Amino acid sequence: MMDIKEAWWLYLIGVIVSIFIITGSLFFALQARKRAKAIGMNDQLLRKTVIASMSFSILPSIGIFMGVITMSGLLGIPLPWVRLSVLGALHYELLAVKIATDGVTVTALSTENFVTIAFVMTIAIVWGALFALFFFKKYQSKIVDKVDTSDKKSFANLLFQSVFIGLVSAFFGDAFSKIFSYKTEVIENGVYTDTYVNHPTFVPIIVFVSAFLIMAGLDYLIDKKKVSWLENVQLSLSMILAMTIAVILGLGGIY
Repeated sequence: MMDIKEAWWLYLIGVIVSIFIITGSLFFALQARKRAKAIGMNDQLLRKTVIASMSFSILPSIGIFMGVITMSGLLGIPLPWVRLSVLGALHYELLAVKIATDGVTVTALSTENFVTIAFVMTIAIVWGALFALFFFKKYQSKIVDKVDTSDKKSFANLLFQSVFIGLVSAFFGDAFSKIFSYKTEVIENGVYTDTYVNHPTFVPIIVFVSAFLIMAGLDYLIDKKKVSWLENVQLSLSMILAMTIAVILGLGGIY
Protein backbone atom coordinates (compact mmCIF):
# COMPACT_ATOMS: atom_id res chain seq x y z
CA MET A 1 0.00 0.00 0.00
CA MET A 2 2.89 2.34 0.73
CA ASP A 3 4.15 1.84 -2.85
CA ILE A 4 0.77 3.03 -4.16
CA LYS A 5 0.11 6.09 -2.00
CA GLU A 6 3.76 7.22 -2.31
CA ALA A 7 4.08 6.26 -6.01
CA TRP A 8 6.37 8.37 -8.18
CA TRP A 9 3.61 9.08 -10.67
CA LEU A 10 1.46 10.61 -7.92
CA TYR A 11 4.34 12.93 -7.08
CA LEU A 12 4.62 13.72 -10.79
CA ILE A 13 0.94 14.66 -10.87
CA GLY A 14 1.55 16.88 -7.84
CA VAL A 15 4.43 18.64 -9.60
CA ILE A 16 2.37 19.12 -12.80
CA VAL A 17 -0.60 20.51 -10.84
CA SER A 18 1.67 22.85 -8.85
CA ILE A 19 3.39 24.13 -11.99
CA PHE A 20 -0.01 24.69 -13.64
CA ILE A 21 -1.29 26.67 -10.63
CA ILE A 22 1.90 28.74 -10.30
CA THR A 23 1.92 29.46 -14.04
CA GLY A 24 -1.70 30.55 -13.93
CA SER A 25 -1.05 32.78 -10.92
CA LEU A 26 1.91 34.43 -12.63
CA PHE A 27 -0.12 34.93 -15.80
CA PHE A 28 -2.94 36.70 -13.99
CA ALA A 29 -0.43 38.68 -11.90
CA LEU A 30 1.18 39.97 -15.08
CA GLN A 31 -2.21 40.77 -16.58
CA ALA A 32 -3.17 42.61 -13.40
CA ARG A 33 0.08 44.61 -13.52
CA LYS A 34 -0.57 45.60 -17.13
CA ARG A 35 -4.09 46.68 -16.21
CA ALA A 36 -2.80 48.62 -13.18
CA LYS A 37 -0.32 50.47 -15.39
CA ALA A 38 -3.07 51.20 -17.90
CA ILE A 39 -5.25 52.91 -15.26
CA GLY A 40 -2.30 54.88 -13.88
CA MET A 41 -1.31 53.07 -10.65
CA ASN A 42 2.24 53.98 -9.59
CA ASP A 43 4.99 51.47 -8.71
CA GLN A 44 4.89 52.28 -5.00
CA LEU A 45 1.20 51.46 -4.74
CA LEU A 46 1.70 48.29 -6.80
CA ARG A 47 4.56 47.18 -4.56
CA LYS A 48 2.47 47.79 -1.45
CA THR A 49 -0.42 45.81 -2.92
CA VAL A 50 1.80 42.85 -3.81
CA ILE A 51 3.40 42.76 -0.34
CA ALA A 52 -0.02 42.94 1.32
CA SER A 53 -1.37 40.13 -0.88
CA MET A 54 1.62 37.93 -0.11
CA SER A 55 1.14 38.54 3.62
CA PHE A 56 -2.55 37.66 3.39
CA SER A 57 -1.63 34.39 1.64
CA ILE A 58 0.87 33.13 4.19
CA LEU A 59 -1.48 32.48 7.11
CA PRO A 60 -4.14 30.54 5.14
CA SER A 61 -1.29 28.50 3.62
CA ILE A 62 -0.21 27.43 7.11
CA GLY A 63 -3.67 25.96 7.69
CA ILE A 64 -3.53 24.16 4.34
CA PHE A 65 -0.08 22.79 5.17
CA MET A 66 -1.39 21.49 8.50
CA GLY A 67 -4.17 19.74 6.59
CA VAL A 68 -1.65 18.05 4.28
CA ILE A 69 0.38 16.86 7.28
CA THR A 70 -2.77 15.63 9.04
CA MET A 71 -3.92 13.53 6.07
CA SER A 72 -0.47 12.36 4.97
CA GLY A 73 -0.24 9.82 7.79
CA LEU A 74 -3.04 7.78 6.23
CA LEU A 75 -3.02 8.83 2.58
CA GLY A 76 0.62 9.67 1.94
CA ILE A 77 1.82 13.08 0.74
CA PRO A 78 0.87 13.28 -2.99
CA LEU A 79 -2.93 12.94 -2.77
CA PRO A 80 -3.48 15.58 -0.02
CA TRP A 81 -0.86 17.78 -1.72
CA VAL A 82 -2.69 17.66 -5.07
CA ARG A 83 -6.13 18.10 -3.54
CA LEU A 84 -5.35 21.00 -1.22
CA SER A 85 -3.29 22.79 -3.87
CA VAL A 86 -6.27 23.40 -6.11
CA LEU A 87 -9.53 24.56 -4.52
CA GLY A 88 -11.78 23.85 -1.59
CA ALA A 89 -11.71 24.50 2.13
CA LEU A 90 -9.60 22.65 4.68
CA HIS A 91 -12.48 21.86 7.05
CA TYR A 92 -14.59 20.40 4.22
CA GLU A 93 -11.73 18.27 2.93
CA LEU A 94 -11.01 16.88 6.39
CA LEU A 95 -14.71 16.10 6.79
CA ALA A 96 -14.79 14.33 3.41
CA VAL A 97 -11.75 12.26 4.34
CA LYS A 98 -13.28 11.38 7.70
CA ILE A 99 -16.45 10.09 6.02
CA ALA A 100 -14.57 8.18 3.32
CA THR A 101 -12.13 6.61 5.81
CA ASP A 102 -14.72 5.48 8.34
CA GLY A 103 -13.47 2.17 9.72
CA VAL A 104 -10.09 2.40 7.96
CA THR A 105 -6.70 2.61 9.71
CA VAL A 106 -3.20 2.95 8.32
CA THR A 107 -2.49 -0.77 8.62
CA ALA A 108 -5.92 -1.79 7.29
CA LEU A 109 -5.87 0.57 4.30
CA SER A 110 -6.42 -1.32 1.05
CA THR A 111 -6.19 -0.33 -2.60
CA GLU A 112 -9.99 -0.21 -2.80
CA ASN A 113 -10.12 2.10 0.24
CA PHE A 114 -7.50 4.40 -1.26
CA VAL A 115 -9.34 4.62 -4.59
CA THR A 116 -12.62 5.39 -2.81
CA ILE A 117 -10.97 8.13 -0.75
CA ALA A 118 -9.28 9.59 -3.85
CA PHE A 119 -12.64 9.54 -5.68
CA VAL A 120 -14.38 11.41 -2.86
CA MET A 121 -11.58 13.99 -2.65
CA THR A 122 -11.28 14.64 -6.40
CA ILE A 123 -13.88 13.45 -8.92
CA ALA A 124 -16.80 13.69 -6.49
CA ILE A 125 -16.13 17.39 -5.85
CA VAL A 126 -15.28 18.52 -9.38
CA TRP A 127 -18.90 19.20 -10.33
CA GLY A 128 -19.05 22.52 -8.51
CA ALA A 129 -16.12 23.81 -10.54
CA LEU A 130 -17.65 22.52 -13.78
CA PHE A 131 -20.97 24.16 -12.93
CA ALA A 132 -19.20 27.48 -12.32
CA LEU A 133 -17.29 27.11 -15.60
CA PHE A 134 -20.26 26.40 -17.85
CA PHE A 135 -23.37 27.73 -16.07
CA PHE A 136 -22.44 30.32 -13.43
CA LYS A 137 -22.53 33.30 -15.80
CA LYS A 138 -26.14 32.56 -16.69
CA TYR A 139 -26.97 31.73 -13.07
CA GLN A 140 -25.35 34.98 -11.91
CA SER A 141 -27.29 37.17 -14.36
CA LYS A 142 -30.64 35.61 -13.45
CA ILE A 143 -30.28 35.11 -9.69
CA VAL A 144 -27.14 36.38 -7.97
CA ASP A 145 -27.12 39.89 -9.46
CA LYS A 146 -30.78 40.35 -8.51
CA VAL A 147 -30.21 39.60 -4.83
CA ASP A 148 -30.57 42.78 -2.80
CA THR A 149 -28.41 42.25 0.29
CA SER A 150 -28.66 45.93 1.26
CA ASP A 151 -32.23 45.38 2.44
CA LYS A 152 -31.81 43.55 5.76
CA LYS A 153 -35.46 42.46 5.70
CA SER A 154 -35.42 41.01 2.18
CA PHE A 155 -36.15 37.31 1.70
CA ALA A 156 -32.91 36.79 -0.25
CA ASN A 157 -30.81 38.17 2.59
CA LEU A 158 -32.76 36.06 5.09
CA LEU A 159 -32.25 32.97 2.93
CA PHE A 160 -28.47 33.38 2.72
CA GLN A 161 -28.19 34.01 6.46
CA SER A 162 -30.42 31.02 7.27
CA VAL A 163 -28.28 28.66 5.17
CA PHE A 164 -25.12 29.85 6.95
CA ILE A 165 -26.70 29.58 10.41
CA GLY A 166 -27.96 26.09 9.55
CA LEU A 167 -24.45 25.02 8.54
CA VAL A 168 -22.95 26.35 11.77
CA SER A 169 -25.74 24.75 13.82
CA ALA A 170 -25.02 21.34 12.26
CA PHE A 171 -21.36 21.51 13.34
CA PHE A 172 -22.36 22.80 16.78
CA GLY A 173 -24.91 20.00 17.25
CA ASP A 174 -22.31 17.38 16.37
CA ALA A 175 -19.81 18.85 18.84
CA PHE A 176 -22.43 19.26 21.59
CA SER A 177 -23.71 15.68 21.24
CA LYS A 178 -20.25 14.30 22.02
CA ILE A 179 -20.54 15.65 25.56
CA PHE A 180 -23.11 12.94 26.29
CA SER A 181 -22.18 10.15 23.90
CA TYR A 182 -19.21 9.54 21.63
CA LYS A 183 -18.78 5.94 20.60
CA THR A 184 -15.35 4.99 19.33
CA GLU A 185 -14.38 1.66 17.84
CA VAL A 186 -11.68 -0.34 19.59
CA ILE A 187 -8.52 -0.94 17.54
CA GLU A 188 -6.31 -3.96 18.07
CA ASN A 189 -3.13 -4.49 16.04
CA GLY A 190 -4.11 -1.63 13.76
CA VAL A 191 -7.50 -3.12 12.82
CA TYR A 192 -11.02 -2.18 13.96
CA THR A 193 -12.63 -4.89 16.08
CA ASP A 194 -16.35 -4.01 15.73
CA THR A 195 -16.33 -3.33 19.48
CA TYR A 196 -17.38 0.15 20.57
CA VAL A 197 -16.78 2.04 23.79
CA ASN A 198 -18.56 5.19 24.90
CA HIS A 199 -16.06 7.99 25.46
CA PRO A 200 -17.90 11.30 26.03
CA THR A 201 -15.68 14.31 25.54
CA PHE A 202 -15.84 18.09 25.95
CA VAL A 203 -12.98 18.75 23.52
CA PRO A 204 -15.09 19.34 20.35
CA ILE A 205 -17.37 21.84 22.07
CA ILE A 206 -14.38 23.59 23.68
CA VAL A 207 -12.70 23.91 20.28
CA PHE A 208 -15.96 25.07 18.65
CA VAL A 209 -16.60 27.76 21.27
CA SER A 210 -12.94 28.83 21.19
CA ALA A 211 -13.07 29.27 17.40
CA PHE A 212 -16.33 31.21 17.78
CA LEU A 213 -14.88 33.56 20.41
CA ILE A 214 -11.68 34.07 18.44
CA MET A 215 -13.69 34.87 15.29
CA ALA A 216 -15.87 37.30 17.28
CA GLY A 217 -12.77 38.97 18.71
CA LEU A 218 -11.27 39.38 15.26
CA ASP A 219 -14.58 40.81 13.97
CA TYR A 220 -14.44 43.36 16.79
CA LEU A 221 -10.91 44.38 15.83
CA ILE A 222 -11.91 44.70 12.17
CA ASP A 223 -15.18 46.59 12.66
CA LYS A 224 -14.44 48.69 15.74
CA LYS A 225 -10.66 49.11 15.72
CA LYS A 226 -10.39 49.23 11.92
CA VAL A 227 -7.66 46.57 11.74
CA SER A 228 -8.62 45.87 8.13
CA TRP A 229 -5.73 43.52 7.29
CA LEU A 230 -7.24 40.88 9.60
CA GLU A 231 -10.27 40.54 7.33
CA ASN A 232 -8.42 38.30 4.88
CA VAL A 233 -6.96 35.98 7.51
CA GLN A 234 -9.54 35.87 10.30
CA LEU A 235 -11.08 32.53 9.27
CA SER A 236 -7.73 30.77 8.89
CA LEU A 237 -6.39 32.35 12.07
CA SER A 238 -9.41 31.29 14.14
CA MET A 239 -9.14 27.74 12.77
CA ILE A 240 -5.42 27.49 13.52
CA LEU A 241 -5.77 28.86 17.05
CA ALA A 242 -8.72 26.55 17.79
CA MET A 243 -6.75 23.56 16.45
CA THR A 244 -3.84 24.62 18.66
CA ILE A 245 -6.16 24.55 21.68
CA ALA A 246 -7.20 20.99 20.75
CA VAL A 247 -3.51 19.96 20.52
CA ILE A 248 -2.76 21.54 23.91
CA LEU A 249 -5.71 19.69 25.46
CA GLY A 250 -4.45 16.45 23.93
CA LEU A 251 -0.95 17.01 25.27
CA GLY A 252 -2.52 17.58 28.67
CA GLY A 253 -4.27 14.20 28.50
CA ILE A 254 -7.71 15.60 27.68
CA TYR A 255 -9.26 13.84 24.67
